[in-house]
This record gives sequence, C-alpha cells and structure tokens, in this order.
Amino acid sequence: MMLLKNQDWRQNYAQTVIRLIHEAFPPDQHLTEIDGTQLVSSTGAECDAIIRDFAHKTWEQLDHALITRHQDAPLFLSYAGFLKFLPAWLVDLFNADSQVQHVVWNCLLEYRAGIQPERHQFRLNDDQLLCCILSFVRSNDFPLDTMMPRRTAEEYFHNPSPEAAFNMLTLDLPHEQVTRIQSRIEQINDCFVIERWDQG
Repeated sequence: MMLLKNQDWRQNYAQTVIRLIHEAFPPDQHLTEIDGTQLVSSTGAECDAIIRDFAHKTWEQLDHALITRHQDAPLFLSYAGFLKFLPAWLVDLFNADSQVQHVVWNCLLEYRAGIQPERHQFRLNDDQLLCCILSFVRSNDFPLDTMMPRRTAEEYFHNPSPEAAFNMLTLDLPHEQVTRIQSRIEQINDCFVIERWDQG
C-alpha cells in the first residue's frame, strides 16, 4: 500500500502522483509479458504502427512525443495492451501539451463499465485505481468531494472532470473496495486541510 501521508501534495502534486504511479505500476514488472500482437485488438495499418513503435517497450519508455504521435492508440489496443501502457498516459496527463485526456478517460470508463470476471488477472488494484483518479485531479481541486451523486456510465463519456473521477473509476466496484479508496482520498484531503489550517 502506498504511503500517502507526509507527501508534498500541495507544492509538488504532479511529481508526487508521478512517483506513486511508478510505485503502483513498476515499469520492469507491469504486464511486461504482454507484447507484439497481444498489444492490439485487431489488424490493420494503425495496429501495425502501434506494434512497430510499442513492442518490446515498458510503459516508462513511451515518451510524450511517441504518445502524442499515437494519441488514438488506446482505441486500437487490446484490453491487456491498454492496461500495460496506462501508466504512461497517466503520467502524460501532467504534460501541459497532453492530447490524451479524453481518450484515456473514455477507455478507462469502458474498462470500468465492461470488466469481465475472466479478466481478473488484469484487474487494477486499489493503488492503481487511486493513481488513475489522482491523474485527473490537480492540487487546487482538493479537498476532493467523494460523496458526489453517482451518474450512469453513459453520462461520464466524453466528460472528464476532477469531480467525476472518483465516481467513474469506482463504478460498479464492490462497496468495500470503494470505501477503501474513499478512505485513502480522505487521507490526502486531510493533508490539504491541515496545511491550509497551518497557513491560517
């Protein structure tokens, strides 16, 4: 479980989340066995280009230039391929020139709404889901409200927002898991509330 307290959330939010992404998705371990044609969902020129540029790489080796050149890649990746490179897109969301917010949001929503029991080996754990949530949020959005009314999956499509990130990424999760993730966000909220109280 990632250490959330004693982090410099307010002054170095982006660097803190990026460091947590590396912890939650170790580049030399995270789905490294998924490669080649396993990365894509079909065949064709776009899939061939993705295999050419993404094969034999860890997620950490996808830089901003490559991600921007293949900004629609999530639409052509297999389920496992998308999850393999998900951390790279989460990190890229902190780049001011990132072009992937909507496609990553929508693909994550499809993942949440359409997850199948037989894909259990690829389920995102609490730390990984928390990193996804935090990547769509910025420090000035805290304290984050985790009690917002839930919407349907359709209402979240093409509508990325800090306020909706928690509800979208915990869509249809077991209540116990939602509560665990909510508790961890409250830990981060406390860091902001305490810091602002200290500053008067």
